Amino acid sequence: MNILKAMIFCLLLSASQTLLAQNAPHFWQNHLLAQKQSIGPGEAAARVQEKLGGRILSVETIQRKGKTFHRIKVLTRKGVVRIIRVNAATGQFN
Repeated sequence: MNILKAMIFCLLLSASQTLLAQNAPHFWQNHLLAQKQSIGPGEAAARVQEKLGGRILSVETIQRKGKTFHRIKVLTRKGVVRIIRVNAATGQFN
């Protein structure tokens, strides 16, 4: 009986390793796609300038509470300096 249990265990272990090996490329592909969706500081500054106009004064990347933001200081057409934070993962800004 113990030999039968050992054989079943080995078969299940082998099958699970095969399934993991087949799914691993999909996991890494999705992981890499998720990384590519984040935006860099240059793209964030371009989006802010496109929406607000004016002149970009500075761009700084900051991390807080596990999230990455781009802090963009912009001089608007009306002469007002505004600081806009762009979420690097989503591209949303406030």
